Amino acid sequence: MTDRVSLSGKTVLVAGATGGIGETVALALAEAGAKLILSSRNTEKLSALSAQIEYASGAEPTTFAADLADAAQVSALMDAATQTFGDAPDIVINAAGVGAIRSIDALTPDDFTTLLHTNLLGAMYLSQAAVRAMTARKSGHILHVVGILGKAPMANATAYCASKYGLTGFLAALRAEVSRRLNIKITGLYLGGVDTPFYDNPAVEMKVQRDKMLTKQDASDAIVYALTQPAHLVLGELTLQPESHQL
Repeated sequence: MTDRVSLSGKTVLVAGATGGIGETVALALAEAGAKLILSSRNTEKLSALSAQIEYASGAEPTTFAADLADAAQVSALMDAATQTFGDAPDIVINAAGVGAIRSIDALTPDDFTTLLHTNLLGAMYLSQAAVRAMTARKSGHILHVVGILGKAPMANATAYCASKYGLTGFLAALRAEVSRRLNIKITGLYLGGVDTPFYDNPAVEMKVQRDKMLTKQDASDAIVYALTQPAHLVLGELTLQPESHQL
């Protein structure tokens, strides 16, 4: 059996680190021996997460506040990661995202703008910055938590699906562009409903059975699984859904 890739000593940038999935996978990566730089828009949550990880793993991660919807901030984030690690990160994880699930007539112009800027443009900015940083070394792994609504349509999710379907197309084209030429792996993770604070957002107007959803640990385990595939394999897409919430 081919050995799986070890995360010990790997340098990892986690964007959206203070969300439910981001927090859980950051802790798992730290416990596996990875060196982390964590990013989100919330400096207080970043500080609290950094302290939690240092207590659990003995290693203090670097933190850097950034809004992925701002290209200049994303560029500064990647520069900070490169300076922290002395080279481009081995792995970049995008667990950031916002939601607005409501009927088409109830969506506002701000809903459309926010979803596209964060879920699509932010992911594109981060991917571009990561590829630019990884190009000289000709290796790396970029993983985006896309979500199942990047593959499956759902009523009252028109704008949200548009942002996520757009990301699916972007990742497919990016994979074709950089996987062979630059040896940069591109993974899209398509999770069904995950019990996170995403559903506490008043803009997410849907009734869900959170006890039947995937857990944050399920999501974290899926990310670690994707990142630790044997080096000669490319896991382009991974779909994981709870049995009761399949789309």
